[in-house]
Amino acid sequence: MSQNPPPICHLSHPGFRMLGEPVFRLSESGAVPSMAIELDGQTAVLPLKSLAREFGLAEDSADGQMLRLIEQALDYVVAVRIGDALPPELGGVASWEPTDHDRRVASSHVWHALVRCVFDRLRKAYEIQGGAVPGWESNQANKVLAREAIDGAAALLGDIDGDEAQARIAVVIAELGYIEAMRRMQTRGIAWVTEKLLHRQVPDVAPSRSEALRQVQALARRGIEEINRRLAEVDAMLDDVLALLEDLPATVADLRRRRDWLFRTNRAWTPMFTDWAHAPSHTDEFLWKAVERSYQFLAPRYMPFKEWSLSLTGFKSGPMKMQVW
Repeated sequence: MSQNPPPICHLSHPGFRMLGEPVFRLSESGAVPSMAIELDGQTAVLPLKSLAREFGLAEDSADGQMLRLIEQALDYVVAVRIGDALPPELGGVASWEPTDHDRRVASSHVWHALVRCVFDRLRKAYEIQGGAVPGWESNQANKVLAREAIDGAAALLGDIDGDEAQARIAVVIAELGYIEAMRRMQTRGIAWVTEKLLHRQVPDVAPSRSEALRQVQALARRGIEEINRRLAEVDAMLDDVLALLEDLPATVADLRRRRDWLFRTNRAWTPMFTDWAHAPSHTDEFLWKAVERSYQFLAPRYMPFKEWSLSLTGFKSGPMKMQVW
């Protein structure tokens, strides 16, 4: 399927250039899509919605539509400058590729789901040689099993032949490879957080620090539960792989939405994953800095708004490095 090249960031209103070369990014406080410019030695950060009002840009104008695309692009990239190509995710195409291992894992999962689903529907017994480990479908005996499953799927779906069923399976495997890549990355990051944060005992320190650590642990659990739930939903989709093959365009669109959510989540969590991968096993100021950064990341995402807005955490804000208009 051919894809159009990603659009180029272009804004015609002179206000976007009159103070220099703007950079579009999320604000550090609140992660609001904004334009950052250098002004009198400071970084001024102006929310895109405020800019649109100030410049009188209608939502359906060329600049208004581009601001909306920039806002969407910041889910996938750290910054956008005028003249940059916007990320291809805006057109449904990933800007990155899974590894061969991720593709093998996806292939094994999908083929196993197909064999299980088809043979269960046909009420036929089956036995996978060597167990359903990655690469099992390459075994000669298992190839015969997979071929039977393809022919059975075509018969059950009714309006396609075996070749078409196999082509649809290949499409599902290709899309699932991206999700397996995200699973691999996030599973590794979650393991670091679990080992060094969630399993850490609250030390004998000041009550405010003990409470801060407990809060961060609770928030991290909420976030990790959400990631695991999203991955479990993908696994559950394979329980009825025939439904995925029956309406392939809807399946591809759904898997890409899930892929993009996992990608955005992984990008957001990566600094925290890295913090806890390198966190010390002993309690020192480096550890408390990691706790503080984790709280600042987790609280606005996973704490109910009222609780977040009224929370007294003992964390102190750093010196202001920018002016937000």
